[in-house]
This record gives sequence, C-alpha cells and structure tokens, in this order.
Amino acid sequence: TSTSRASVRAQDGAGDDAPPRAPGIQQRGSAERLTNVQGARAFRLGVFADAQYGDKADEERADEKGRVKYFRRGASRLAECYEAFAEHREELSGIINLGDLFDGYNEDDKSTWPVLRTPMSAELVEKNRRDLSVMSEIQKRAPTKVHHCIGNHDCSVPRVELLEALGVRDGLSYYSTRLPRRWRLIILDTTDVNPRYMPSARDSEEYRFGMEFVSNKGSHEIAPWGGGIGPAQMQWLRDELESAKANGERVIVASHNALHVRAAREKMSAWNADEVSALFEEYCATVKICLAGHDHPGDYYMSKNGVHYVTLEAMLEANTTSYAYLTVYDHVAELQGVGTATSRRMRISPHGVFTGIATFGADTIADIAGTGSPTRIESTELSLVEWINKYGRDKN
Repeated sequence: TSTSRASVRAQDGAGDDAPPRAPGIQQRGSAERLTNVQGARAFRLGVFADAQYGDKADEERADEKGRVKYFRRGASRLAECYEAFAEHREELSGIINLGDLFDGYNEDDKSTWPVLRTPMSAELVEKNRRDLSVMSEIQKRAPTKVHHCIGNHDCSVPRVELLEALGVRDGLSYYSTRLPRRWRLIILDTTDVNPRYMPSARDSEEYRFGMEFVSNKGSHEIAPWGGGIGPAQMQWLRDELESAKANGERVIVASHNALHVRAAREKMSAWNADEVSALFEEYCATVKICLAGHDHPGDYYMSKNGVHYVTLEAMLEANTTSYAYLTVYDHVAELQGVGTATSRRMRISPHGVFTGIATFGADTIADIAGTGSPTRIESTELSLVEWINKYGRDKN
C-alpha cells in the first residue's frame, strides 16, 4: 500500500516529504463535498405581510399600549422591501404578499350579527381607490412575480377591482404554481366564507354557505373581520394536494389568516382552521410550510406531524420594517427575518431518514468498516442506505 501511495505522489510531481493533498470535491471522504451538498438550495422566496398603507395618522392601540399602526409608512416600507428583494432578484423564484396591502375604509354596522357590508359613500369609495392605487403603483417595482393573498382590509374595494389592480392572473383569488425542484406553491383565499366580503354574490353557493356558517356561530366564537375556506375552494385544495402527492411534490401554502388555531391568537386564525389543518395533517408528507399574516405580532406552531405554520409579523406595526426571505433546501427551510420579522429554521424532511450524503460513494457496510475492523459485518442484500434506515435509525 505504501508503494502505491508513493507512486501516486511521484506521479503528481511531489516527493515523499510533500504534505498530503486534500481529497478532491468528488472523492470519498471529502468534507468539501459534504459542505457543497449542504449549501445547495432548491429555491428562495421573498415574503411580507400586512403593509396596510392608508393616508391617515398613526394609531396606537388603546387596549395594547406600545402597539402602533404606522399607516402612511406602508408605502415607503414596501418600496424599500422591493428594493432589497431586487438586490437578490437572481436568487428569487417569487415574492409572496400575505395580504392587507392597504387599510381601507368602510361604514359597516358592526352592532349587528352577522356584520354585512353596507353601501359606502362616494367619498369613502374614492379614498379606498386612491390608497389602493398608491400600493398598486409600487407593485410595478417588484423585481419578480408577486403572489397575492387577499386580506380582509383588501376587501374594502370589490374583489374584481382589487385583483385587477394587483395584476392577478385570470382574476383568481386562489391558485397554485410550480416552484423549482418539485415544489408547489398554493395561494388560498381566507375571505371567501365571510358574506361580508361578497355583497355582489348574494345568489351564489358561497354566499349561502357563508351566511349559514356565520349564523351558526356567535361573535364570541369568530371575529367579523375573519373568514375561511369555502366548500368549492376546499375541494379544489384537496385535489391540489392529491395531485402534488401523486407527482412527488412538496407544498408551501400561503394565506392571509393562519390555517391552524395554534398559529395565531384567539379568533385570528381562519374560521374553519381546524378543518383545513386536519386536511394538511392527512397530507403531512406533502404539505411542509403554511405561511400567513393577519395577526400582527406574529406566531409559529409545528404540528405533531411536522407541518410548520408561520404567521409573519406585520410590516404595519414594525418599528422599522418587517419582511423575510424563505430559503428552501432539501431537508430544511430557513426563514431569514428582516426588521421585526422572526428568523426560523424548519426541518422539512422526516426525522431519521438517511439519504446517503455522508456515504461518500460507499456501497456496502464493509466499505465503511474497512479492512481489519473488529466490527462484525453481516451479509445482506440491502444497500448501505437501506441498511442504515432499517437498522440504524432511532426507534423511539
């Protein structure tokens, strides 16, 4: 063996006293190879929530001192956010707006139940359109495709008008799109159960379902500014998850309201979050991350089956700003928060499954043990990776 090593050194033009060369990146045992594999990301997204611009004075919450809504700063903060995203435009596969792009005005009678939309004065209609136009102009500065979730405040203008102003394709409030490396992004609309937000659709099945849903609940159970996923959208969602599962894809879901009751404060999650999260648990090998806004302080919950529910802190109430980059690797996703947005590291592969990265090309247990090892090696038909997953995993 020493002769062969010396021969190799001689062929390389080095003497016996030359320091050993580090293995090349493709050679067995190369730490550089492992580092290179770990650092390869699948894709990256920009994310923000609740910019909620309005041409109105700042407002401090009477019930929570220190929490201030900086309405007029929403426009400049979004513009600065897009400027930051533009510096990484080559890396981004898209941007997600988690809803409530502008604040809006209404004259709804909140003393009734259910709370329904009442006709607005011409003055308020004009104010809403003016504030929306400010934010839609800033949308033109986005360095890549923006996927918009509809928020409750966004419904201060008719849905069709909102989607047109934001340039949403085909006027769809919920849809899916493909991401790199066999991932799928699903955009949901958590306003479609609330009849308050569909006054022009009073003859529709969705409106009747919403009225029945709200009538069977009380204001102590659900908030009038909330909403959920209606029957048609729910069936569409199930079909999407089944399709993703069949194609071996993993899924990121984005919505305005959180889709698990433990991912937001009381009455801040979607009205039928229990039903939706139960569906995600059924497809937990497919659904990996659910992103939401609405609950301005932010929140996080990981289900027992490893689905991550992230509620991003609002840009509106941040001292400086709040947005994030979601970077997805094969086994982990990292949320890098900017400003008041919380950074998180989330595992997206099953615990204990060995992938073969650390084998460095070894095919059998004997290749790892090496000649002269006291380790007893069993004869087996299993590959190295299969053997480790069968016998070497933590069973607890």
